[in-house]
Amino acid sequence: MIVSPIDYRYGREEVKKIFCEEQRITYLLMIEEAAAQAEAEFNLIPKEAYESISYAVKSGKVRIERVKEIESETKHDMMALIRALGEVSGSGSSYVHFGLTSNDIIDTATALQLRDFYSILVDDLLELQDSLVNLAEKFSDSIMIGRTHGQHASPITFGLKMSVYLAEVNRHIERVRESRKRVIAGKIMGPVGTGASLGEAALEIQDRVMEILGIFPERASSQIVNRDRYVEYAGILAGIATSLEKFATEVRNLQRPEIGEVSEYFNRETQVGSSAMPSKVNPINSENVCSLARLVRSFAVPEMEGAVTWHERDLTNSALERFTIPYMSILTDYILKKMSNIFTTLVVNTDRMRENLQKDDYVMSENVVTVLTRNGYERLKAHELVRKASMDGYRDGISLKESLVRNGILKILSKEEFDYAMDPVHFTGRASEICRNIVIESRKMKTEAYNW
Repeated sequence: MIVSPIDYRYGREEVKKIFCEEQRITYLLMIEEAAAQAEAEFNLIPKEAYESISYAVKSGKVRIERVKEIESETKHDMMALIRALGEVSGSGSSYVHFGLTSNDIIDTATALQLRDFYSILVDDLLELQDSLVNLAEKFSDSIMIGRTHGQHASPITFGLKMSVYLAEVNRHIERVRESRKRVIAGKIMGPVGTGASLGEAALEIQDRVMEILGIFPERASSQIVNRDRYVEYAGILAGIATSLEKFATEVRNLQRPEIGEVSEYFNRETQVGSSAMPSKVNPINSENVCSLARLVRSFAVPEMEGAVTWHERDLTNSALERFTIPYMSILTDYILKKMSNIFTTLVVNTDRMRENLQKDDYVMSENVVTVLTRNGYERLKAHELVRKASMDGYRDGISLKESLVRNGILKILSKEEFDYAMDPVHFTGRASEICRNIVIESRKMKTEAYNW
């Protein structure tokens, strides 16, 4: 019986495979093999024992069915794996899991999962970066209404809006890259972190195991890898999810019929928007991103709670982490891919942007104050003049331009100066340059993305 929507609706197989039970057992066995190899290299166990253990792992002799059978008796998942490995390790069976504790293997397996997922996460962010680079470049000069407090504000360009998002994605790429050395850490220092059973070479053996596995060693541990690492990871994914919800919310708002400036791609030949209203064209992908982003963020809290354990450890983190790390990773990848596709196929209606801008010349109030001030009129008086004209105009249902003329602005500015002040084309500031700068930064970042 399948219960979780992760199994039948959400997530990509490529990512789910990293966190599935079969692959996790593969990771666990890899770590047992790497530990045996390092212990043999430091003469802690016989070389022949390592070779037998290695053969058992590589040959696939450890069957998941056997592991589950033993677990049903022992009620201990790691002990079941250790026994199953010992059964097929021949002369090496006496040295399987030598000097180790369960979480040496479990936490190091989590590190391997994160190691493999980090590359996918960076790929996802770079794909989103590409989609935003294209929009920022293409629409760097496409003027539109800016909005603050849900109300019309001074003009911007659509490219600037996308550049703001692009800069945010770039910071997430930096966070992911920079956090890798802290998040992806394993340990094999035994049940209280002293490495006592590994002898004088314990630290060197641990370093060697992590070198074999391609991850970082925990520098000082209790029975478990320090959970501040996982808290940081959860925070990074929660932050990415927050950004994605913000981006998707903007698409949803701009797709409102009364705005109509952008919309998700909709296959008008086959796609159905509503079972009741055949006319509907809904931003369902953006809504899906928003919904799952909230779930991703919610998992960050139990991960923080799980970081608080008694003494050298207890089990209060164990059960919850079977959900937090896999679910956050799988769903973050899923909504990153979905958001990239939304932006890649986004329908941008620049004509509607200009139409909306032309309907409301009140968005030029800031520039009128600026032009008045630059022409020697005291700024506070200029602000009050434009404010009064705006309120009069709203009351009388006329344009700002008409109301300003009524309020005597042509006694202060020439007609040419006033026309210039009311033309939104002249009031997008350095928006185009900002777009170019962020695009250049993004392309440079892409070339360095995998310099771990």
